[in-house]
Amino acid sequence: MPTRSYRNALRKQAESETIKRIIEATVQLHAEKGALGTSHADIAHRAGVSIPTVYKHFPNRNTLIPACSGMVAAAAPGIEMDAILSAPSLTGKLSHLVEAVYTRYEYFHPWSRWTAADAAALPELAKVAEYGRTRVEGLVRDFIDKAVEREMPPEVTAMALVVLDYPSWNRLTTLLKQSELVNQAAVHALQLLISSSQESE
Repeated sequence: MPTRSYRNALRKQAESETIKRIIEATVQLHAEKGALGTSHADIAHRAGVSIPTVYKHFPNRNTLIPACSGMVAAAAPGIEMDAILSAPSLTGKLSHLVEAVYTRYEYFHPWSRWTAADAAALPELAKVAEYGRTRVEGLVRDFIDKAVEREMPPEVTAMALVVLDYPSWNRLTTLLKQSELVNQAAVHALQLLISSSQESE
């Protein structure tokens, strides 16, 4: 007969697997119709559990966001500054930067496309969005410090951040379709910003 500790271990393992199924189902559904468009009933049906089970572990939409964003982020393409700076020319470095940032946007797009509409009603989602934005901002400022090697006017840095934000990527992909053309357009815009700043000195 199984010992109490063994039964407890089995119960905890089953609960952990249930939570994982719930999170995986939620991740899929959020990609399909956003956080606000996903109900606990939808999640329960997709995960193969009861609705009360979903509520037991995640009482509301906001409690689901950290778990879901963590699972999605764990599989996201990384951004390594050393790799970005490995190209010998500034153009090459800019290409690496754009490719790294835009590749990440492409990965997150199934979820990010809903964020603007959903974040106003979901504080936890707003936090996730703000974290992503500040991370890219920090990356761009770090890149300018290390690759351009001189102080850039605030307005130039601000415009560079606009080029490298998610809405710009989303708009470019709508207009240009091919990722190679999207990246080239962004690199060209960043080169113009940097060169115009140099010429104005």
